[in-house]
Amino acid sequence: MPQINYPRIAEMAFNTPLLATAHLANLIESFLAPRVLGQINGQTSTDEQISAQDVAPIPLGDPEKGERLVVIPVHGILVPRRGTITDTCAEVMSYELLRSQLQKALNDESVLEIVLDINSGGGTAQAAFECAEFIYQARSVKPIRAIINFNAYSGAYLIAAACTEIIISDTAGVGSIGVYQKRLDMTKAYDDAGFKVHTFHRGATKVYFHPDVEMSDEERAHTEKNIELTYQKFVGAIVKYREMSTEQVIATEADTYDGQAAIDLKLADRLATPQDAINQIAKSAVQRSSAPIIGRRIQAQAAAIALTQSI
Repeated sequence: MPQINYPRIAEMAFNTPLLATAHLANLIESFLAPRVLGQINGQTSTDEQISAQDVAPIPLGDPEKGERLVVIPVHGILVPRRGTITDTCAEVMSYELLRSQLQKALNDESVLEIVLDINSGGGTAQAAFECAEFIYQARSVKPIRAIINFNAYSGAYLIAAACTEIIISDTAGVGSIGVYQKRLDMTKAYDDAGFKVHTFHRGATKVYFHPDVEMSDEERAHTEKNIELTYQKFVGAIVKYREMSTEQVIATEADTYDGQAAIDLKLADRLATPQDAINQIAKSAVQRSSAPIIGRRIQAQAAAIALTQSI
């Protein structure tokens, strides 16, 4: 029976900046900590695995044209690389897979519009900014709309913000524009268990973030500096994608906002339920598809060339 590599997962949960809500980070910590410490057997109870959901194409207009709207699910914890995790944890989506799915839809001439169906509390900062910038550039090729169904927080909001438009329902939430990082200290656990770990190193920062070494003042300052850099990058991206001021973004203080409150703060664009949003997007796409096909292809190809050159 397969076994999860919990230390590998822990590398993505601790000692690295997270674009995730505190709730999600605490959930991951409470799940991983006892398994990393060996207090819970890491053996899985089932072979079933959960990974990112498949892309859902929606036919548009005249069936003979074969034109489609593509819905890409962005659900669960966001991680850098594609992978799976057992059903004892949570649904996972990787930035790598999202970018791959987007590229496929962008290259498909039958796809008129792309929709990101987002329900995520965020994830790692690593690879998040590259993915968001790809979306921001790609929206000049084809419209990429984010439907908040029903949460887009932190790293997931970064992805949504890069889209052409953010559509939110009355009770859906966005925001949490902030950075989160935890540092696992296992020294007391070792002491309680009667273990003593001796670590030899060269280079002062080599033992930063090691769970068997207590945090020093220098490590704390190093961590604070990196978190600030990531935060400023996050703020700068939202300023760019949403055409907000730096002061407006910072003033949110990583809070979350629902429905109309999010629109009032320029964090979203319009209200609609997820199904109504899909219907409206499909109707609009069909109306635009009446434009000459050759003209649309030339415009898309030109935009695609520009996208390739800029990334």
